[in-house]
Amino acid sequence: MGPGTGVDAETRVPTWYRTFEVLVGLTSVGISIVILANPSFGVASLIVLLALAIFLGSVRMAFTGGVRRRLVSIEALGLAGGGVLGVGLALGAFLFPDLSLRTITYVLAVGLTLQGLGRIVHAVGAGRPRWLRGSAAATGVVTVFLAGLALLVPGIAEFTLVALLSLVVLVNGVETVVSGLGPSNKRQLTVLKLVLFSLFYGLILVNWIDLYATAAPAYHIWLVLTYMAPFGVLIVFQGTKDWQLALSLGLLVSLTNDVGYFFVGDLLFGFHVDLVPWLEGQLGFLGGKLLFDFQGGFFKIPVTSALMGFSIYARVAVVAAILYHWWHYPSGFRWARLIGKLGGRPGRR
Repeated sequence: MGPGTGVDAETRVPTWYRTFEVLVGLTSVGISIVILANPSFGVASLIVLLALAIFLGSVRMAFTGGVRRRLVSIEALGLAGGGVLGVGLALGAFLFPDLSLRTITYVLAVGLTLQGLGRIVHAVGAGRPRWLRGSAAATGVVTVFLAGLALLVPGIAEFTLVALLSLVVLVNGVETVVSGLGPSNKRQLTVLKLVLFSLFYGLILVNWIDLYATAAPAYHIWLVLTYMAPFGVLIVFQGTKDWQLALSLGLLVSLTNDVGYFFVGDLLFGFHVDLVPWLEGQLGFLGGKLLFDFQGGFFKIPVTSALMGFSIYARVAVVAAILYHWWHYPSGFRWARLIGKLGGRPGRR
């Protein structure tokens, strides 16, 4: 990296490791949302999911000591050792199912405490942008506090313990995604902020509207406009050269609506539905089954499971391609340059 980026060789980690971090973070977020939104699964099933998330987080912590620090310092040894111990604790939850659920929950809380301490230790070291170290330190403190609360406060119901630890996993998952992306300049940091805003806007605000306000004429036309509305500001102030970024952010909002609709409704707004069949329908697994009619005012379009699934996968591909480009290049989206980059051929700058 050039001067002024706020990073040094410590942050120059392999692409596979950054990808691994992002995947671990997204998986942790997904698992925690499933746990929080589905108390009916039963405590035993939820603990298995929680153990999986903590296992992945501990593997990531161990790799952090080896890949980022190459085991040349006490900090690196501490991260790697703590991660290995966390892996052992998470595996213990799988290998010794005869232990009481409360005992297994306490073991997982210890594993999360180790992860929190690891984040604090890693944040102390130099070499990463100050805001990124601050994010890791804050996440570590919250993790240690909430996991310690689960360990030290007597009389907490088992499901409450699981929900509390799931909240910790959710926070850690978000921070892991940010760490894996590792924005190293103002442009990347701006794109990250826009993506985080899009996720919040779509998951909370748009889903709230879609859950309660479906009776308006031409409702789905208005819903599409709602997806895109905040990002019209980019066009107004930056001109049409940024229309691809605005489009990708609007499509990202639409994905949070179509995939997160009932997850958020179940978790925050009391809409209790069977999430697995609903998600199968959204992802196209139910084939020609009619899900709903697209209300366009003067016209209607029957939306089958297969059509919805195709729409979701196509939007994922477009959003991933455009955001990948904007992460590496300032503007001027060119498909030829993107294809050349993905194919291993250097594109023109």
